[in-house]
Amino acid sequence: MNLMSVDLYQSATDPDKFLALPVGVDPAELTGPMVFDKDYAQVVRYKEKFEFNPDEAYAGVNAAKIAADILTLKWAMYSRTAA
Repeated sequence: MNLMSVDLYQSATDPDKFLALPVGVDPAELTGPMVFDKDYAQVVRYKEKFEFNPDEAYAGVNAAKIAADILTLKWAMYSRTAA
């Protein structure tokens, strides 16, 4: 799969929870993530224009699921877990 350019946001209430969005998407305009988990109601930018490789191993996350969610939902919620 090709690289995906995404903006990463971190939950303001739970630092282990993140939201990945296509570059330029404003998280304030999304209601989906906070419907599923109130920790996504307030997020702060973590990384901008991150070149995400769905085929690469990232510690504590399922990169393929994140990529699939971004492609289908236009956003992906994920939590870092101990590797």
